[in-house]
Amino acid sequence: MKYEKIVKNSFCVIGKVGSTNDGEGFVERLWQEANQNFHEVEALAKKDENGHLIGVWGAMTDFGFRFLPWEENFSKGLYLAGIEAEENAIAPPGWKKWIIPGFECLKVKVEEPDTFSKMIAFMKEENIELAAAVQDFTDPTTGQAYMLFPVALNDSKAELIRRVKDETNQVAYCGFHCEYCFMGMWCGGCRSACNMCSYATVSDDNHCIHELCCKERNINSCSECAELAECKKGFYKEATGHIAKAYAMYISRYGEEAYTRKRKEMGKEGADKIDSLDSLEAVLAALEY
Repeated sequence: MKYEKIVKNSFCVIGKVGSTNDGEGFVERLWQEANQNFHEVEALAKKDENGHLIGVWGAMTDFGFRFLPWEENFSKGLYLAGIEAEENAIAPPGWKKWIIPGFECLKVKVEEPDTFSKMIAFMKEENIELAAAVQDFTDPTTGQAYMLFPVALNDSKAELIRRVKDETNQVAYCGFHCEYCFMGMWCGGCRSACNMCSYATVSDDNHCIHELCCKERNINSCSECAELAECKKGFYKEATGHIAKAYAMYISRYGEEAYTRKRKEMGKEGADKIDSLDSLEAVLAALEY
């Protein structure tokens, strides 16, 4: 097959998100919704020197949000129908923002309905491994559609995320510390414009209940709330909710700077020990040791 080998650095897409769980035709429905409401994100789109859109994307990832290929023979995954946006853009309500990893890829024109299957077969024959999820790209100036097949990742996304983290308070509203979250390689923190926190990504408005509640009460975090001890919202309702709540209580007693120092001192071994404790009292005792 004919292809062009290119390098695409990490980039942001704002769009309408759906999954294969939404049933047959969900991609077409996403594009219909995105096109009908394009005016809501037009000002956020990245443009060239002539004012033309840089790119229209059908971004894809696995359900684990690791930007791996769709699972079960490319039949299960997430899809984001949208436009390439500035990295500091904030997605409006009802829209989602993804930061796509940078990659080296094989760029193929979509000229036939079976372009995807033919390219996968070609790569298999040539012993070329697919390194990440395939991305759909349409050149807005020509209307030509392409598929991008990643064959290697680069670290441009890590650089972008690091820059966002350095500019944002990494102490989360709920009490967790975004610097040490397992989503850290994908997320700039829940207070940033690159928020990939689990509660944010599943909400329609891109904001978790802890953030919304804190802003409604005009407080900086749950640590300042008089109802913290009894709260059952968001992370606090989960089986491990006592851990986040204990962190918030520690912040309430000693402040964010002391908490950040403590979290750094704990390291991975200390954090693993905290995660194994089954009560709020035990976590607080461990933190104050």
